[in-house]
Amino acid sequence: MPLQKISRVAILSALAIVLRIAFAGLPNIQPITAIFLVCAVFYGFWESFLIMSVTMLVTSFLLGFGPWVLGQIIGFGSILFLWKFICYPLTKSLRLGSINQIILQAVLAGLLSVIYGIVIDAYSALLFAAPLLAYILAGMTFNLMHAVSTVLFYPIILSIFRRLLSNEKTI
Repeated sequence: MPLQKISRVAILSALAIVLRIAFAGLPNIQPITAIFLVCAVFYGFWESFLIMSVTMLVTSFLLGFGPWVLGQIIGFGSILFLWKFICYPLTKSLRLGSINQIILQAVLAGLLSVIYGIVIDAYSALLFAAPLLAYILAGMTFNLMHAVSTVLFYPIILSIFRRLLSNEKTI
């Protein structure tokens, strides 16, 4: 892996780690999902997956490490795959206006956040031998808060990345 990629993964992972810790006091209000999705758009699936994995592993040492970390990586990996290869290309193929396209992407990012929550709930139900439906229903308010925060953070983070990358190409 080239040094430029390693540096980018390290810097973006550090950013995601700091933001996850900064928002740790607010349940499921986190900009990291939007960061991972935007990284998948600009840098590809595998680089985004690497950023996500480093973020989840490092923050789990600070916020609590356990078998659920594997579920988090599986959940985020699933939504990154769906985003990069299905949702984002779909929004590009619809030929909407720029604003409408960003709104649709934000809504799809929010829906993927709910899917992430359901994957985590299913993993936890299997891990702790609990009823699946009970876990999903109990976690739905947290999943909806995660979705709303992702919908709100996505356009902000997307615009920041666009500005940074446009400045990077002019240098």
